[in-house]
Amino acid sequence: MNIDHLKDKFDLNELEVSILTYIKKNQKNLKNITIRQMAKDNFTSTSAIYRLCNKLKFSGYSDLIYHLSDNHHTHISTKNFEHYVPQFNQLLKKHQNSRIIVFGMGFSAPIADYICQRLTLNGFYAMSVIHTEMLDENFQDDSLLIIISNSGITNRLIDFVELAHKQHVDMLCFLANKNSKTYQYATLPIIVGTYNPFSHDNLVPNTFFGQVLITFESLLYSYLSPKK
Repeated sequence: MNIDHLKDKFDLNELEVSILTYIKKNQKNLKNITIRQMAKDNFTSTSAIYRLCNKLKFSGYSDLIYHLSDNHHTHISTKNFEHYVPQFNQLLKKHQNSRIIVFGMGFSAPIADYICQRLTLNGFYAMSVIHTEMLDENFQDDSLLIIISNSGITNRLIDFVELAHKQHVDMLCFLANKNSKTYQYATLPIIVGTYNPFSHDNLVPNTFFGQVLITFESLLYSYLSPKK
């Protein structure tokens, strides 16, 4: 729970921020805390807590407890990606203090930006790039390259991948095509969906980019969960 974000978004006062801080500290036990107990512990009234519920757009105290309790946020499953979890966690742990370069072209670019921002919010030094010049001889063993590519066979991307491979840069790749150099060179290639060479046809549904976000969020959750 990002209390500073909620404070700005809902224009919360000091008492409401204090209540949210209390909720955050007691997330694992929220379902056992009545509204009267919460009011007592925060030296306030139940009316103040109801007003906070309204500000946060919850229907009432029970709704607030349901959405903010720790158990409510453990529904994310890594079942479909669990075989990637150990190596994914190992790579993030190895590069927790390194530069992480997230690379995507075309429709992959906004996905790369999203991943970059999520990593930055969680304390990583990440940057999203679209130029191969950003990967020079300074980026070697201590860097992690994250690539998003449906096909993995774009010429410009292959040049980027081959340069990274030559410089021994760890590569975490989200792609759909196993028959590509990107897959072959990746330290951890994560296959998302099934490759369809006609995926850019407007009449063909393209679920690759949405699935990449779900896969990344699931894997990131698995990495961050033990830290909570």
